Amino acid sequence: MIDLHLHLDGSLAIEDFKFLAEKNGVHLGNDFPNNIYVPNGCRSLEEYLERFDLPLSLMQDEFSIAYATKSLVDRLYKLGYIYAEIRFAPQLHTKKGMSQEDAVISVLSGLKSALKDKKDFDANIILCCMRQADYLTNKETIELGIKYKNSKVVAVDLAGPEAYLTGDNYCSLFNLAQASGTNITIHAGEACGSEEVLMAVDLLHAKRVGHGVHLNLTRENIRKMVEKRISFEFCPTSNLQTTSLPDYEHVPFLDFDKVGIPVTINSDNMTVSNTDVIKEYRHLFGVYKFKKYELKHFLTNSVNAAFISQEEKNKLLTLLDKKLDWFYNKVIDR
Repeated sequence: MIDLHLHLDGSLAIEDFKFLAEKNGVHLGNDFPNNIYVPNGCRSLEEYLERFDLPLSLMQDEFSIAYATKSLVDRLYKLGYIYAEIRFAPQLHTKKGMSQEDAVISVLSGLKSALKDKKDFDANIILCCMRQADYLTNKETIELGIKYKNSKVVAVDLAGPEAYLTGDNYCSLFNLAQASGTNITIHAGEACGSEEVLMAVDLLHAKRVGHGVHLNLTRENIRKMVEKRISFEFCPTSNLQTTSLPDYEHVPFLDFDKVGIPVTINSDNMTVSNTDVIKEYRHLFGVYKFKKYELKHFLTNSVNAAFISQEEKNKLLTLLDKKLDWFYNKVIDR
């Protein structure tokens, strides 16, 4: 499987919580582990994001964030993934003296340690700016994305409460990234509508859009997305949990696909949303009863949208053919 939209802080395993809480002297709460999952009846994206406070409190030093990264990569490999892009906001890991660059170096250390014994699997890192952060903090994140773009950091992102500040407030930041040749993906069109998706593409130079489910498929919007080859990172379960969408039947991935806009299927947050990419495909395929070639189509979208070289994409496509039967049997739960 392939996951292009996967947050580190939303994907700690229960064992990681226990180990890191003991190491860091953090109380997990009397209702642990229920308090690490999105609550039933979650009313908004903002309420959903409250679930990140506890895991972030456990990753405020070099060892802990490297450990969490290695643990996640090990779990992805055991699940049968062949590629993942793991994203995190280094600025959220500086509460106990670690710098943003310390956080990036530590995540890369954990990633490289996990990858050294993995066959037929690779992963890279995306650095997230935050909508609620100040300009200089986000600028430092962008500069780190540029500095480490040839060291397993493949893109920069803008995350956080979408209604906090609109995308046009971040133009100068992402102009820096675009001028340096750094890849860009932007969270947009999850809590807000088409206007945020269009700003992400037109003003922030996004090559991919995180979520984007509320893009209005007008003729002009379709033309723009197709001409600019914009891919969308759909995360169905988290969109249901944040009330962005009512159910899996309303995930508009077929609507986008029919008009030529590439859609990828992703997990967003494996622990907070209690999911993974296999489960995400299982939910959608359970509704639509897709065939193996249709699974290959969407996984091929993910390969083509990945922030890697064409040579690396060709290797992934070969590996996808090799493992397609296994993937399909997993998705149909057989």
